[in-house]
Amino acid sequence: MRSNYAHLILLDMIIYETHREEYDPIKNVQDFWEKYSLSTIHEHIVVLQPDVENTEKKHSVDHLSTFSVDVLRTLIAYFMMHLDKVDIGKITISTTVNEEELKITKKISDFFNRVSPSNTNS
Repeated sequence: MRSNYAHLILLDMIIYETHREEYDPIKNVQDFWEKYSLSTIHEHIVVLQPDVENTEKKHSVDHLSTFSVDVLRTLIAYFMMHLDKVDIGKITISTTVNEEELKITKKISDFFNRVSPSNTNS
């Protein structure tokens, strides 16, 4: 098999891991939110857009691949919890990483919401 298809196999394996007896979707969700802050997630998603060039080479292909795998694993975990009707409120996710970012984005949102839609400068 050509090495440029190896990453596709990895993505498939994430789907298959849900059938393992030791599979724990809650742990996958908790690990994701401990590993990534909101700003990091935003940066990675922006770089993954096809029309955005990674000119600064801030994120390597391996790093972006790891992020993609982590996002897929987390989405599948949320889906599996939904299927199993897990009470998501019982999941403990550390919010300390994202609390400050949320406060900042709330201030920015409030600022833009104060701008009147009839403002001719916008």
